[in-house]
Amino acid sequence: MKTLIVRLMAAALCSIVFCSCAAQGGAESVRAPQEKKVRVGLYVDSGASGNGLFHLASLIEHSPQTELVTLLASDIRAGKLKEVDILVMPGGGSTAQCMTIGLEHHDKIRDFLRNGGGYVGTCAGMFNVLQIPKRLHLLPFGRHGGAGGSTSYVTVNITPEGAKILGIKPGLRNVRYSGGPVAYALKDAKCEGKGIALATFKDAVCKRPHHVGKFMGSVACVYGTFGKGKVVATSFHPEYTVDAHDMMLGCFYAVNGVRMTPVFPKKNPRPWRVGVLSIGLAGPTPVRTMLDLEKHPDIDVDYVMMAELNKGIMKHLDYLVMLHGNRKVLRQYIGKPFVQEQFKTFMERGGVILASGNAAEVVPNHKNFKKLPEKADFKKYILK
Repeated sequence: MKTLIVRLMAAALCSIVFCSCAAQGGAESVRAPQEKKVRVGLYVDSGASGNGLFHLASLIEHSPQTELVTLLASDIRAGKLKEVDILVMPGGGSTAQCMTIGLEHHDKIRDFLRNGGGYVGTCAGMFNVLQIPKRLHLLPFGRHGGAGGSTSYVTVNITPEGAKILGIKPGLRNVRYSGGPVAYALKDAKCEGKGIALATFKDAVCKRPHHVGKFMGSVACVYGTFGKGKVVATSFHPEYTVDAHDMMLGCFYAVNGVRMTPVFPKKNPRPWRVGVLSIGLAGPTPVRTMLDLEKHPDIDVDYVMMAELNKGIMKHLDYLVMLHGNRKVLRQYIGKPFVQEQFKTFMERGGVILASGNAAEVVPNHKNFKKLPEKADFKKYILK
């Protein structure tokens, strides 16, 4: 009897010690496991360009559920897709994207999907999905020749099934469009992937007058499976505007089940308004430079392309940052007389242009123009 009492007392003492450790967080066995982040590989090489690249990087970087991984074509060729959960192909030029990766290496992306990876594409990233020569050929959709157009805002209709897959509300939405594919479902496509349309165009999207109205109702967003993986791509740019971010985040949810909740840095009452010129940029350095600027509470970042210059964005900026980029593209666009005049007017009223590397070659001489080294710390010059 005494032995039994001793054993019961020892068990009670152990129970008390264990509960005390657990309450203090000392017992490993009762700690809640830390949720693993979804690794998102963003293609940043040749063919990835425009504001969309930076908006996508920002959404991924500032979501606690995801980890941003920048991918060059050489990374894809080297098999580094095995290290990510989702591949994101942004806007820009789909031909340049696919040819830079190399036709002989497209199977690395297909194998990534066959093994359960996710693919998210916008604009050029949707071209890659379609049944077009020298593309990835992921889903059974073709594109209307002659359709498309310049940068504008168009109306798309999210179908009820599309809304369910994306985790958003169905119906009409106004979205940024910049020459993306106008698609249609192929009836007899010899395609490994299977897919459906999640959204259709409710506006005319065309280049030629005799095509006006012809492509209304065409496919604006596609979704499907490829092996064990999932694919979603939009012809438009839901990453550009805050009121369309739910659609962009819905794309990640559709392919991986992750519900991203980006938390952007809070800004002080009067931050410096800094425009980052995104024309002619590619590679991880511009993305990391932008994110570094964006995180500072005294810097409010805008992304600037021709559409923004045409709308007079420089009237609202304190600084314009121009990173070392593609010399030919910079001269083609920034060398235009009306852009040069905007630069001069901007600096005359007190604005400052900070340009690094060959970006400095297209800026008019002025006391408010500062030529910086190729790998300059722009933040230091803005805040001093």
